[in-house]
Amino acid sequence: MQRSSALLVIIIMLLMTETNHAQVFTGGSVGVHYDRGYYIDAAPVVGYRMGVIDLGVSPFFSYRNHRDRDARYSYGGRLFTQVSPIPEVFGHAEFEMTNIEHGDDRKWITGFPVGAGYRYRLGSRSEAYAMVLYDLLLDDDSPVENPIVRGGITYRF
Repeated sequence: MQRSSALLVIIIMLLMTETNHAQVFTGGSVGVHYDRGYYIDAAPVVGYRMGVIDLGVSPFFSYRNHRDRDARYSYGGRLFTQVSPIPEVFGHAEFEMTNIEHGDDRKWITGFPVGAGYRYRLGSRSEAYAMVLYDLLLDDDSPVENPIVRGGITYRF
């Protein structure tokens, strides 16, 4: 375990020094869905841009109010990557772990949303983005439904 952690730190440090165009970015996103009730997802974002590739993490909190059920809260985290073949357009993939209310208990479910998005530059260091994702592993108990629509703002340091 310690060797794999040390190896991961070394790889990250090498990637950070490999390119002089690499940048740390932060921001947040909001996802909203309405169908037989509504779903709201809020998530801060922290990432690292290396040329055309972004890597990042995003903890999140969500609320779902469904007509046929009680309101439910969930939380979790995402590891994501984005690839930008054109500066404004990107492909997005993420691995997501969500802790949901399940009856009187809670359980963890996984997701693998993939899709595409568009960035719009707001200033020299900030941009707004929107994306449409499709969860390939959509669990029957998941609080989200396909397609997933998200938007947000990022700031590059």
